[in-house]
Amino acid sequence: MAALAFISSLATAADNITFEDENVKALCVANWDSDHDGELSLEEASAVKTLGKVFREKKTIATFDELQYFLGLTAIDDYAFYKSTIQRVTFPPTVTAIGEYAFSGSSIGSELRVPGTVKDIKRYAFYNCKQLNTVLLGEGVETVGYHSLSGPIRLLSLPESLTFMSSYVIDPYTSSSSSGMFMPEGDLFVFTKSAVPAAINDYAFFYVFADCHLIVPFGCTAAYKSVWAWSQFGEYIEVGDVNRDGRVDVADLTLLIAYIGGREHTDMDARIADVNGDGVLDGEDVSQLCQYLLGS
Repeated sequence: MAALAFISSLATAADNITFEDENVKALCVANWDSDHDGELSLEEASAVKTLGKVFREKKTIATFDELQYFLGLTAIDDYAFYKSTIQRVTFPPTVTAIGEYAFSGSSIGSELRVPGTVKDIKRYAFYNCKQLNTVLLGEGVETVGYHSLSGPIRLLSLPESLTFMSSYVIDPYTSSSSSGMFMPEGDLFVFTKSAVPAAINDYAFFYVFADCHLIVPFGCTAAYKSVWAWSQFGEYIEVGDVNRDGRVDVADLTLLIAYIGGREHTDMDARIADVNGDGVLDGEDVSQLCQYLLGS
């Protein structure tokens, strides 16, 4: 249904795709311009069933938001952007899987958003991505494979739809090409939206250190601590524990209101204070926190 709605939204769009990155356009035209007019149309893009090796190890590409028009794709091929200089892509709504090593060693940017239409992230999909520090998995993502997220990751957001994570999936290291050493890059904050701990491999968080943090829904700390695979974090924070003192109480409500009123706070502070998870601190968060406090 999402694909049909997306196609419908393109009905009034120009037939030919306007590319931001001329090098990406050149590769697309060279491989899929079936009418040889020097352009790639929406119809030609939709006819593509596989990316193959077109972008693999390409060192001249940067952005590919136009990938969203490739509605014939159901998966991002294994090694599709392997060791390329790609920094940003927008996935088409038809893609349900990101293949093995698909973006491994690439220049994918600091923030990665995987839409919920993608159900499966295969092993090593984003392995050794040196720019990657924020990973936001959309509601709908179900499985995340072995060593699939690797880089100087500081923030990982997990959806309620998550059903399985493989061993060593969260790897907050990045490999140095000169020395082959692995270099840690600071604390890791993991946000989970599910009140029930997902069934994950016992070693999914093998590389998580004692100074890393798990942010869970209201009243769910004990549930997560009781499951070995989730029990390796140094700090457990409940959403709404705005002052991070281990309790959700009136003091948190006061601080939340202060943030909304303009008090200085970090992005991480805002995420913990964002009770309803909509990305904005406002009266809705105050209302939900009040309801929780009255109920407790």
